[in-house]
Amino acid sequence: MKGTKGANGVRAFFKSIAFRNISPAVYAWFFNFLFSLIIYFGCYRVFCAAAGKSTIAADVYGQIGVFTFLTDIVRNYKGNLLLVFSIALLSAFLFFLVSIYVSGGIYSVLVEEERTTFVNLTASSSENFPNMLKIFLACILVWVVALLIPGMLLLIFLKLKSLGFNETAIRLFSYLWIGITALLITFSTAVYDFARIFKLKDDKNLLQTFRKAIRFTFSNKLNILVIFLLYAVSLVIFYLVYMVFAGLVEHLLYVSLIFIFYQGFIMVRYFLKVVAMHAEIKLIQYGG
Repeated sequence: MKGTKGANGVRAFFKSIAFRNISPAVYAWFFNFLFSLIIYFGCYRVFCAAAGKSTIAADVYGQIGVFTFLTDIVRNYKGNLLLVFSIALLSAFLFFLVSIYVSGGIYSVLVEEERTTFVNLTASSSENFPNMLKIFLACILVWVVALLIPGMLLLIFLKLKSLGFNETAIRLFSYLWIGITALLITFSTAVYDFARIFKLKDDKNLLQTFRKAIRFTFSNKLNILVIFLLYAVSLVIFYLVYMVFAGLVEHLLYVSLIFIFYQGFIMVRYFLKVVAMHAEIKLIQYGG
């Protein structure tokens, strides 16, 4: 049934806030936790050695920028910097692979409406990983094309700024750039998401899958914007609540309680992500 002015997007999102979506969130959290442990115990000494005795490494989270941390590493490290950055790049690459693996299993179980057990999720992730990886690689072209427009606008913005144009006009142009960039990232991500869903539902070739995903995305722009906006607002609200409680929890002496609190935050974040994924599937069921 066709929705009016984003009604189906709202309905799909709130219908997806369901108990059955807790299991996929736990599944995603588990792989994130496992990956984090491997990286932490495997690379902790390397990065500590790289940062030297600087206190920056201890305060990097939430207090300074990553660039400052990297600069500190370059300044202090006496060993092979190429090794450090190679490990960082390899870790990022492996994290992408794990994310593709996990999300493919979650989408599959939600599309097929199977029981969201750990066994089903793992089996679905393994079975669908090759197709999900192909879709991700193919979608790189979509993201590149989507970012060309913001890239060109950014060059124009920098040129206007260097020429000393009216400050109000520059500010308005920057807001326009942010809005266009956000929209293009949203719709290109939606194309990627719906390509995965249609591949799982229809198992057509990549070209047909992307054609269908693009057609669906741009014929349901408002509903998709509503889903992404509700997801973003939910994250912001939860993050603000988290920041309030984080200040209280960090004063506790029990490290274990602080650890549990942070893991709970990550779990809720994954739950909201699964809700958004399920909402996309429901939007297809509603006919857009």
